[in-house]
Amino acid sequence: MKKANGFEVYSGPSQLNGAPIKAILTATQRASANPKTADMLQLWIMPANVKPNEAVKTGDDSAVCGDCPARPINAKKAGITPCYVNTHQAPLSVFKTEYPVERDYGTRNAPIRLGAWGDPAALPFETVRGLLVDQNNHTGYTHQWRTCDPRFKTLLMASVDTESEAIEAQEAGWRTFRVIRGDDSARMNHEIQCPASNEAGKRTTCADCRLCRGTSNNAKSIVIMAH
Repeated sequence: MKKANGFEVYSGPSQLNGAPIKAILTATQRASANPKTADMLQLWIMPANVKPNEAVKTGDDSAVCGDCPARPINAKKAGITPCYVNTHQAPLSVFKTEYPVERDYGTRNAPIRLGAWGDPAALPFETVRGLLVDQNNHTGYTHQWRTCDPRFKTLLMASVDTESEAIEAQEAGWRTFRVIRGDDSARMNHEIQCPASNEAGKRTTCADCRLCRGTSNNAKSIVIMAH
C-alpha cells in the first residue's frame, strides 16, 4: 500500500448499521480539482474492509451512506440519477492508501468538507466535532436526519429532495439543503440559492461561503439545481 498525506481519524462500528468503517482526513484538495468547493480538507468515510467501488454494487455502502436515495442501488430502483461520486477514482485511491492513525487531531486551519464520500452521521458525533477547530470552518450534509444523533443539527445540513421533506426537517430543528429536480424550481421563502452554484453565478466557493454548517450558521436554508 502507498503512503500519502492524511490521517485515519476513526476506525470502528458504523453508527448507521454497526458494520466496520473507517474515516480518513486528507490534505487540501486543489481548487482546480473541484472549483465549487475549492481548497478544503476532505473527510472520507468508507467501509473498512470493502473497496468503495465494490461496496456500491454489493450494498455494503449502507454502512456509510445509510438510506440515501442517491446510493446506486437505491437510485436504480427509483429511476433517478445516482450519486455523482466516482467511487473507483478518489475514494478507491484513499481506501488503498496507508495513513497514520491520529486521534488527537490538533489544530486545523483549513476548512473541512465533512463527507467527500460517505455520510458524517455514520461516525460518532464526538469524532466529527473533534475534527473542528470551531463551528465556522466546515461544510457537511446528512440524509440520516430523521434517525441520527440530533446533535448533528449544529454541524450538518439535512439533505432533502422535496418541499415536504424540507418542511419536515426544518420543523424538527434542521437547516436544509434541498436538491431541485425537473420543474420543481420554486424556492420557499426561507430558502436561498447556493451561492457557489451555476444558477447563482458561482459568486463564491464552499471553502469561503460555509453556509452549509447546520444551525451553527443562523441563515436561511439552501437550494441547488440537480447536477
